[in-house]
Amino acid sequence: MAKEANRNCGKNSLNKGEIRRQILTVRDRMEPEVKARCDEAIRARVFAHSVYKEAQVILAYASYRSEVDTAVMIRHALADGKYVFAPKVAGTEMEFWQITSLEDLHKGYKGILEPEERISFPEWIERAIGVQQRLQYKVMMWMPGAVFDRKRHRIGYGKGFYDRYLGRFYGCDREEQIAGSQTEILLTTAALAYACQLMQELPCEPHDVRPDIVITEAEIL
Repeated sequence: MAKEANRNCGKNSLNKGEIRRQILTVRDRMEPEVKARCDEAIRARVFAHSVYKEAQVILAYASYRSEVDTAVMIRHALADGKYVFAPKVAGTEMEFWQITSLEDLHKGYKGILEPEERISFPEWIERAIGVQQRLQYKVMMWMPGAVFDRKRHRIGYGKGFYDRYLGRFYGCDREEQIAGSQTEILLTTAALAYACQLMQELPCEPHDVRPDIVITEAEIL
């Protein structure tokens, strides 16, 4: 899907940092059994979605602390024959690297599980184009986040890794990487969140990248 610019950003008396702290406190206090039920409902919505079913590639993330759990989802995607990649931070940037099992993940940035640097997503695309000559790759990205609103605006964790990554993805460098190949990469970004992380309206900035869809235990936006 095409990158969406943020227009008509909401106004809020609280700044992003204050909103983030408040909502993460609520998320952190979820009862384990409630969180487990919500995780199961979110997984069911993801796996039933046409975007997941049609995707050849999943850009996943290794869940941390009270985030929507992705361990079972990653195993499921691998069992479904998807090519799965997970993010790794290097300085101020982030790249996705292929994994073939959860054992490929090890503690990295701030204790978050990160992949070994074997084959990056751009490298995999280049190799796949040469071998398979596929004209179109459908990619689903699972995005974490702290807070979302009903227009799919997102507040992350304050470091901007996903905004910068998606800015590069939609920028000219990605087009240059596949120039002349006639290969099209169709990326759909799907934020995974609990209903308690949703607000009616959030403050946002023009450079913020909205996910294409937001999936909670209760609905899909």
